[in-house]
Amino acid sequence: MRATLDASLPDSAVIKTRAWVSDGGGGGTTTYVASGTVDCRIAPVAAAGERVQGEKIHPDTEYVLTFPYDTAVADDSLITLGSRDYSVTSLREPRSWPVSMRVEAKEVT
Repeated sequence: MRATLDASLPDSAVIKTRAWVSDGGGGGTTTYVASGTVDCRIAPVAAAGERVQGEKIHPDTEYVLTFPYDTAVADDSLITLGSRDYSVTSLREPRSWPVSMRVEAKEVT
């Protein structure tokens, strides 16, 4: 099943993790550092456009990104796919059959 899934991942994404960078004076900033490039597939969760969430109009489109099962993705990861960045909003785990790693994400504009 994993081999079949891997064959269905037409894109490549860069997974970026948060890292603390010292400024040398006791402070610093948080930045994202590339931790690897993996094959992936992206699909919208629902039709693009505005939708109602919590009785409010929610204009953001959310996406499901699918990766090989052993991909390391955290809930604060940033994913770059082509020229677009996506922030992870949810990890879809645990799963009964770990055939893939799936995450929900929103495009960062």
